[in-house]
Amino acid sequence: MQNKLIVLTITNLAGSGAEKIVLNLFDMFRKFGQNPYIVLLEDVISYTLTEEQNNKIYKLTRKRKYHKLFSFFGDKILHNKFEKILDFIEKKENKKIDLILSNSPSSDRVVYYSQRKNLFNVIHTSYYREILEFKKMGKIKRALKKENLYKKIYENKSLITVSKSIIQDLDNLKINYKSIDYIYNPFNFEEIREKGEIEINDAPKEYLISASAFRPVKRHDILLDAYKLLDTEIKLVLLCSEDKELLKMIEDRSLQNRVIILGFRKNPYPYIKNAKCLILSSEREGLPTVLIESLILGTPVVSTNCISGPNEILIDNLSKYLANVNDSKDLALKINQIMKDKVVIKDECIDRFNEINIVSQYLELMKNGE
Repeated sequence: MQNKLIVLTITNLAGSGAEKIVLNLFDMFRKFGQNPYIVLLEDVISYTLTEEQNNKIYKLTRKRKYHKLFSFFGDKILHNKFEKILDFIEKKENKKIDLILSNSPSSDRVVYYSQRKNLFNVIHTSYYREILEFKKMGKIKRALKKENLYKKIYENKSLITVSKSIIQDLDNLKINYKSIDYIYNPFNFEEIREKGEIEINDAPKEYLISASAFRPVKRHDILLDAYKLLDTEIKLVLLCSEDKELLKMIEDRSLQNRVIILGFRKNPYPYIKNAKCLILSSEREGLPTVLIESLILGTPVVSTNCISGPNEILIDNLSKYLANVNDSKDLALKINQIMKDKVVIKDECIDRFNEINIVSQYLELMKNGE
């Protein structure tokens, strides 16, 4: 099955996990002889693009803030632009599009109006947990709005989730989808390991690392509380943007001399490779990319056993480094343990994430749709 015409769509490429996965999917499809394009809702790009990526990206608008003001009417306007771009791509390539993958709730709202049968919504995170969090915070109206939105845009749609547990997550929301399956995100092991070999000179000699963006769901407060409990002089490096709230969290715990914020890195791999271990303290995830990348680089991982993904990644001998969610004491216990252990990361524990296995699943998906 060569030269399939594939369109990947997402809100933008501002720097989050799902956006990086879209670029990985593009590279994977191209590497294995397919013909991918990327369509962005808005022209916001933080990643350094390859020439191949840059030449095959289309944007629906510069910024979609005005479209957002008009809610679903604004989405429909963007959908009309989206269809025109799809028609243009088909004329340019002189063939019909074989597969469309929508990769964010915002792009899912736009493609909601599409009648194309080869379109799949890819779910990257736990919407059920997101809604529970809003309810827990007393934001009942927002929770109901989100729940109704997801039920509306995924009604009778074909869905792909990036982990097995997200299927149960969607079932908890009682979404009447047309079909659902899971396909893990793809990883280019060779490229990740090659990029991990680049020399760095702005990190301590020994350190622990967290490579999560500073967002409430990532629970940096739990991470810092756990780190403070450790009996170690090893520094904690944060690969996230400096933020006033984060700085206050560090100051409140008197960790100014032990925590280093290095900011966002376009190539985080050498920092992860040279760390003693990587720590994920999230309340919820989809399929946390950074855990898999860390294991590929040979760096041990401690993670909260959150919904969803970590317990599908840390299997066999690695599962003992899963910590209770929002439990700084248990997280500290697992970090202490992993620093004492000699952790062996076998390729057979992560081979299911290798892009050669993932592309075959997508090709089979297109074959079944013919």
